[in-house]
Amino acid sequence: MRILHTVEFYHPRVGGAERVVQRISEGLAARGHEVVVATGEDPDRSLGRLNGVEVVSFRVAGNLARGLRGQVAEYQEWLRRQSFDVVLNYAAQVWPTDAALPLLRDLRAARVLAPCGFSGLHGPRRIVYWSYYRMLARQLCDYDAVICHSTSTADTRFCRRWGPVMQAVIPNGADSAEFESAPAGFRRCHNITTQYMLLHVGNHYQVKGHDALLRMFSSLRAVDATLVIIGGPPRGGRSCWETCQRAAARDGRVRLLSGLCRREVVAAYREADVVLLTSRFEVAPLTLVEAMAAGVPFVSYNVGNATELAGGLVVNTAEEMARILRDLLEDHDRRRRLGEEGRQAHRHMFEWERIIDRYEEFYSRVWATARSSRGIR
Repeated sequence: MRILHTVEFYHPRVGGAERVVQRISEGLAARGHEVVVATGEDPDRSLGRLNGVEVVSFRVAGNLARGLRGQVAEYQEWLRRQSFDVVLNYAAQVWPTDAALPLLRDLRAARVLAPCGFSGLHGPRRIVYWSYYRMLARQLCDYDAVICHSTSTADTRFCRRWGPVMQAVIPNGADSAEFESAPAGFRRCHNITTQYMLLHVGNHYQVKGHDALLRMFSSLRAVDATLVIIGGPPRGGRSCWETCQRAAARDGRVRLLSGLCRREVVAAYREADVVLLTSRFEVAPLTLVEAMAAGVPFVSYNVGNATELAGGLVVNTAEEMARILRDLLEDHDRRRRLGEEGRQAHRHMFEWERIIDRYEEFYSRVWATARSSRGIR
């Protein structure tokens, strides 16, 4: 098949959507499919082809709710000229999807949307996105199929009500081999000498809840622990980077690390005692799946599909997280059991190769159905 994936940002940008689309794209390309990624320009990306995947860049920003800016017409004209078997728009509320919506009926390809949560339905942003989602409800059936990452999030419910018949729930994944081969010495390299190391992985968007994380950790003064926060300042969106820098300057137990290579991030997972997630909004948080692959227990807010994952504990407040975390750090056997439960669940359900199997099979079915229903040869 000739497959197009559209995504707002791509490698070398580091984030959940970027990593998921890269892993799916490269996995399908390794199986002989021709895969193209359409994404935003990045000054640090010099190659037009990466690990078997063609990367086409456009200088566009925004979305339909806040306005599209840049090379919108060029992107749309490029879409019209191309011939694909399957087109996956990854995430709503982003320009590669929103600029493609008016063209869907003209595309020969089987058209698939992975909505990734509909964060505009969360919190006060609903006011801005209300008309956007009314429009999307009307246009959702222009897609041939939908892929959601969780069975219980708002986008899944929305798509079941308004979307096409063909729908699948395919979670995010991680590679156990990557975590098993992680280099040792992360704590030594970063001079972490406390008994425990707590880990949070996520760029410094306000929605990631670093403020709650830091308040929670501040209440654990009596615990001999270091909080490692891996992530950089975002190029767009509301940032908490400077606030976190000030907090780290006040408390030497907090380490902010940005710009780490992938092997260093994986090494941090392997040497952590607990992985923490305090986001206000998630769909299928990759950091929890990667904690499972590393065999490390997690404590997470009740967001996205956290309650569907093995190997961790789900809480509702920073106070509850502090209490649960304190008890968990004092119980080595429970941490080990939770970590092993997560590792086993990951091997059975969340290995990337299994997940790429599911994308490949679903794409094949959607393409065959689209050809039959639209008379495409």
